[in-house]
Amino acid sequence: MKATVHPFQNAFAGRFFARCVTFLLLTFSSACVFSAPTTNYYDPAKEKYHCVVCGKGPLNGTVWTHERGVICDDCEKLKDRCTICGLPVKEGDGHIKTGDGRFICRFDKGDVILTADQAKELFEQTRDAVVDLYGPQFALKNTQVTVNLFDVDYWSEKGRTNQLHTFGFAHSRPADGGKWTHEVVMLSGRTRQEMTSVAAHEYTHLWINENCPDKHKIDGDTVEAICELTAYKLMEQKKLTGMEQRILKNPYTNGKIRTLVSVERDGGMAYVLNWVRASQADTFDENANLAPIPAPSAPVQILPGPQVLPSGLKFSGIMVIGTSRLAVINGVAFSAGEHKVIKLHDKTVGIRCALIRDAEVVIEPDNSPKSLTLTRGMEVPAP
Repeated sequence: MKATVHPFQNAFAGRFFARCVTFLLLTFSSACVFSAPTTNYYDPAKEKYHCVVCGKGPLNGTVWTHERGVICDDCEKLKDRCTICGLPVKEGDGHIKTGDGRFICRFDKGDVILTADQAKELFEQTRDAVVDLYGPQFALKNTQVTVNLFDVDYWSEKGRTNQLHTFGFAHSRPADGGKWTHEVVMLSGRTRQEMTSVAAHEYTHLWINENCPDKHKIDGDTVEAICELTAYKLMEQKKLTGMEQRILKNPYTNGKIRTLVSVERDGGMAYVLNWVRASQADTFDENANLAPIPAPSAPVQILPGPQVLPSGLKFSGIMVIGTSRLAVINGVAFSAGEHKVIKLHDKTVGIRCALIRDAEVVIEPDNSPKSLTLTRGMEVPAP
């Protein structure tokens, strides 16, 4: 059985004081940004503050600010806080509590996933979104996925200094006839943005379980980084820059996510997915030239690339993925009409793939008035 988990980081920042008005800055797992008044001093003549938690006011003396509003000194001392935004909670204020004792304030409870039906619907929407993002090759062969929700955070590594929490888990079991059964479980009480990121991550684990041969032993951090890359690309498409940065800063992959982002930008997501299927390497190297990966259905074997960056441009062959034909130039896969930048030994050069034929490719280098025709295996000096 292949089993995988998805973490998020919960980090708590401290407080700071300003004369007469004290501002509280708390950063929870939602990575929300807290606002503060334009002045550091409270002037009762200009504005009357009421506590957003208990409603007490007008307030005088020391008050605390939060993105939801002002907090009185008494409520700021409350121990129980919303696990989404950090707002103090108290009995009767409309908050809810999960089975494992996590609090969700009245402001956030409408944006969190609390039922199995909500989780299943969100997972299916996310699955469709990432398949649209990557193409048909990213669809599961076995499409039935059981989605469950748990509200007891028993997988989290509580008490550790980095406070990493497990928000999702995926596993696949081989079944008769070469089929698979898939299951995903996700932690309740997280926002839709977080849960969408988790669902994208866990879906990628299922795809890897189906498509990675047993002989391809991938480094554990790299597996998690490939899954995080799917979440990152989906957040990028949705223009959720805060979530993008959160994924990049998450220490869970020990920095491999940044390597994968660089590899994907150079070689495309098709390269990453085909690497899972056909490579023998255990991880990626962002500083090395992307070695061509033979596609399972490719009619032409792609020649192995050099171990060091070349000084010229070399057409290695055609890679076929589904109905798509990609030309591999210096280990970088191009579709017809696509423009990319290739790293060379002493410089970088931008080229556009103008035309792909069976045994040759026509390219248009940047800053060159002429196009170049390369046959398979042919290497020419870079302009």
